[in-house]
Amino acid sequence: MKKFSFFAFALLLTGVVSAQTIIYSNNFESGAGTATIVGNGVIETSATAGFGSVFHNAAGGQATRANYLLLPVDVLGNAQIATNKELTIAFWVNKGTAINYFYSPIFTAYGAAPLTTGNTWPMLALQSRLLTQLNCAGWNDFIPADNVKAANTETTVWLDDAAWHYYTATFTATSVSVYIDGVVQNSWNVSGADGHTTNGLFSNGGDLKYICLGGNQAWNWGDPDAAYLFDDLAIYANALTPTQINAIITAKRTTTALKQTISDSNSEVVSQEFFTTNGAKAGTDFAKLKSGIYIKKALYNDGSTKSSKTVKVEAN
Repeated sequence: MKKFSFFAFALLLTGVVSAQTIIYSNNFESGAGTATIVGNGVIETSATAGFGSVFHNAAGGQATRANYLLLPVDVLGNAQIATNKELTIAFWVNKGTAINYFYSPIFTAYGAAPLTTGNTWPMLALQSRLLTQLNCAGWNDFIPADNVKAANTETTVWLDDAAWHYYTATFTATSVSVYIDGVVQNSWNVSGADGHTTNGLFSNGGDLKYICLGGNQAWNWGDPDAAYLFDDLAIYANALTPTQINAIITAKRTTTALKQTISDSNSEVVSQEFFTTNGAKAGTDFAKLKSGIYIKKALYNDGSTKSSKTVKVEAN
């Protein structure tokens, strides 16, 4: 029997992730799931250990408003987002085979599919260069004067190393922040006045039905859908805190670092146990777990073990 050694170590995290409401998630281990691949994107296996199956946007070549992952129409219209008046959009991203991506979008949402002339409003656009724009029952261009630094950081250098990075955008009625790897890059104050509001995102989020990961540039701008790699897309009806964001990052990097057991094809799981991202035991019955991110440790009948990350999403 061929079997490799497994070296387990405890998950030691300084921050504890509080219970959060996950509206939508996809780790691509089961393909696109309820999303639809538009254009020439593919699900492929990442060369980086721990990432497994990932979405490669525009794998067959970049174009404008042609390649992206289209999410279910009701994701941003979820009632809990409206009630909480909070939203987080988060995912791992890698440059992949992208070129000329400085002005490319990374996540967008509109009322309908793009016309041949481009997109209009309602709209939400997150750009690779760390800027954002919102026009949905009120508008906000997130100008430098509203930035807590009195200037916008505008760069794609964070992608240039072709490594995996964790992108997070959080929205509330009073602030919007963009993080890379748990470090805030831009943070804007939101007064609620016209031109400085996010209220429409919560009151009229259901108008944003055409939701795109990886492309579909705003207005008539001619920037290509970048051929990025994506993993662990998650949308929350909460604004994650820096502590919570960094706990997610640590959990991913910890499980990536694990030297997992590889058992032969005849091995079967005889027991499994779930742990929270701060190392606490959460139980053995996945169905009884609350929504959240967990580390699953499985024991096989040949004595080998394997740890992996899993996400539990409760039905709304």
